[in-house]
Amino acid sequence: MRTKIIIGFIVLIAINTVFAIDVKDIIKKLQKKYDDIENFKATFEKVETFQLTGSVSKTEGTLYVKDGKKYRFETEDQLIVSDGKTVWTYNRINNQVLIDRVRKNSGVLLPRDILFKYPKTHYATLLGEDKIRGKKVYVVKLDPKEDVHGYFSSLKVWIQDHAWQIVKIEITDLNGNKSIFNLSNIDTKNRLADSLFSFTPTSEMNVVDMRQ
Repeated sequence: MRTKIIIGFIVLIAINTVFAIDVKDIIKKLQKKYDDIENFKATFEKVETFQLTGSVSKTEGTLYVKDGKKYRFETEDQLIVSDGKTVWTYNRINNQVLIDRVRKNSGVLLPRDILFKYPKTHYATLLGEDKIRGKKVYVVKLDPKEDVHGYFSSLKVWIQDHAWQIVKIEITDLNGNKSIFNLSNIDTKNRLADSLFSFTPTSEMNVVDMRQ
């Protein structure tokens, strides 16, 4: 009888340890971490899987974010720059620049949106724990609430324990297409120049202004 009590006590401790942190705690810690970040730089690998064809494409690049609103995505073929009001999309292949205003539902996914916007409009679920590059991460899923309409059906984020950094993002859109972003070389200490978040087309570029 005593042995059963001891075993039961050990199991109870194990259960309490597993659930020592819940999804609300994780989001709060993330929000506190990112609320103090003014400059964010990371390299990323984007892997896209298309539901209809089953094809897979990979893209590598660099992401810059400043003050939570200004951003810059750099890849070999494309450059997307925003100063928080205007967004420039430059296609290096056809030498074309699209200029538009930043729109509320632009579909651009930034770290602060995941931390501050989506927890209010989506259900958050802690799926479990995993390891990335040998470090423990928490896997959190965000599903839109019934009255929310957006660009994706579900969103998963992998959050590194103790560092409280998002190191992986998985997006499934409304058509079942999946995009995975693996973030590495995260730098939040070095100040980013304002010039990174503006773009001036040259005379050789084909400019399409969509702000009319």
